[in-house]
Amino acid sequence: MTIREAWAAGAQALRQGEVATESPELDARVLLCWVLKTDLTGLLRRYSEPFPDQESVTWARVLAERAGGVPVAWLVGHQEFMGIEFLVARGVLVPRADTETLVEAALELLSPLSQEKLRVADVCTGTGCVGLSLAASARWRQSWELWLTDLSPEALAVARANTVSLASGLQVKVVDSDLLAEVPGELDLIVSNPPYLTTEETRHRKASGWQEPELALDGGEDGLELVRRLLEESFGALVEGGWVLLEAADAQMEKIGALARLVGFSETRLWRDLSGRQRVLGACRGGFLSGL
Repeated sequence: MTIREAWAAGAQALRQGEVATESPELDARVLLCWVLKTDLTGLLRRYSEPFPDQESVTWARVLAERAGGVPVAWLVGHQEFMGIEFLVARGVLVPRADTETLVEAALELLSPLSQEKLRVADVCTGTGCVGLSLAASARWRQSWELWLTDLSPEALAVARANTVSLASGLQVKVVDSDLLAEVPGELDLIVSNPPYLTTEETRHRKASGWQEPELALDGGEDGLELVRRLLEESFGALVEGGWVLLEAADAQMEKIGALARLVGFSETRLWRDLSGRQRVLGACRGGFLSGL
């Protein structure tokens, strides 16, 4: 069997797996590159070569795990987000392209800033991809502070590892915290991709084969349990003119906007993802577009 034939057979195996795979050909190609320790260019060059016997056991194992619902990123140990390779591990939510909208919204707000010190918190941080992408993409100053918070020991370990590799020399604090409970002082910007699936949606996804942790998915009966708490905590933690940015589902945005105004935020703003869905809601303490 050639390497090309192995890829085709792998893609077919994923198409017929017990858990539906949206992109079997791509998944098989990524896994094959990982097994053969090469990139896409190298893989294409080697397509006509015989598949190495010594890698057959590993190849069969990762195909079986992927067909059973294990995310590709968990198998290969990394995921690209905002053009940056983030370490990923089992038990931690995999960064998704839709969440890049959250980073882009934050960068839009950060771009005009020139103050000497800025304090930002990435709540429910997971791998740290949102906060660390901000630090990598913004003109991050040595005096600015970034806080990454989560309750998951697995997520905190991965966020710390990504901080070491991606934010050397910057003021980044990774803390075990229920939302903002362990973040002292006032904040200028809060970003979060909190759990926002309903409990029923979470059960359905888990039953269909999703293996990502319920802690990162289940937002309670209506999906907004943590959103409510975070809006309340954010209003108390933000400086005047500060922003909180939340990722959520399109259908939830109207209700989240109403919740933000009920808490005391005067105005809200929405950002859409590449598919046109409302993906991020921002609430400003002190007035619409008043700046940080």
